[in-house]
Order: sequence, then C-alpha cells, then structure tokens
Amino acid sequence: MAKKDSIYNGKIVSSDGTKKIIDFQGIPIHLDRPKGLIMTGKDSKGEDWAREYQYDYGFIPKTLGGDGDGLDVFIGPNKDASESYWAIQNKDDGSFDEYKVFLGFTSREAAIGAFRDHIPVKFLGGMVSMRLDMMKAMLGMHPDGFFMKTAMAAVSFTHEVGRLGIAP
Repeated sequence: MAKKDSIYNGKIVSSDGTKKIIDFQGIPIHLDRPKGLIMTGKDSKGEDWAREYQYDYGFIPKTLGGDGDGLDVFIGPNKDASESYWAIQNKDDGSFDEYKVFLGFTSREAAIGAFRDHIPVKFLGGMVSMRLDMMKAMLGMHPDGFFMKTAMAAVSFTHEVGRLGIAP
C-alpha cells in the first residue's frame, strides 16, 4: 500500500514520526497520527483511499507489534478504562499482519467500531481483551492495580495454606 502525503490541521505532514508523547495509565505512547490527521494512499488494486483518524494513534516504544515495528495503539476517550483490546490484523491473503491495541475504550464492541472506522473490516482477524494491568506486566512495566492485588492475594493465600499444612 503506497502512502501519499497526509494532512493535519490543513497542512501536509508526514504520517510517520512522533508528534507527541503521552502517558496512558503508566504506558508511554508515541503519537504519530493524531486525531484529525487525514492519510491517503492506494490499495492493492490501485484504488485511492482516504482515512481521517477519529482517535489518536501511535505506538509503544521498545515493543514489537508483529510487523517489526512498535506495538500500534489507538487511544479512546476513556482515560480510566481498565481493559485493553487486541485486534489481530490480517493481510489481504488472510495471513497474520500485526496487532493493534485499543486503550481507552469501554467495551470490545467500541474497540471493534474504532477498528472499522480506520481499517477495512476484512483485515480484522479477531479481537481479544486483556486487563490493562496484565498488559503492563506482559510488557515488563510495573504491574499495579487489580492484577497485582490479585496476584499478591493468591501468593499470600498459597503461603498461608502451606503454612497450615492444608493440601491445595
């Protein structure tokens, strides 16, 4: 898919390159396609396409999203959302392409809707949810909140059961 120029705030800009760095509940995200950016290009059949970003879009540095680049992220409107939604994006031939993570969305349906707003649905291979605390732990970030409390409670319970000589 060849890219043309992108337009942001009425000016031609590169769709690549960090324009802003934000923090989403302790996860640093480099935004390279802010809400309102219009990207254009041609599909595999030579047809023109255009997409206006309805949400901020970027990547998590020092991660890999399946395509050799950082893990791509869409940022939704709810800054307190406790779930992350992982879209499995496929190529035209149906094989795996990459992951897209949706943060700040309150439901799987809202995340799927955001995917559809930006990417043809034929590329959506599936979507799974994961607590944000678990995602942070998997990315090697300091886990806290629900996941950490649950893990610590399980360790404490297991230790107490063992101390009392009760078989689990």
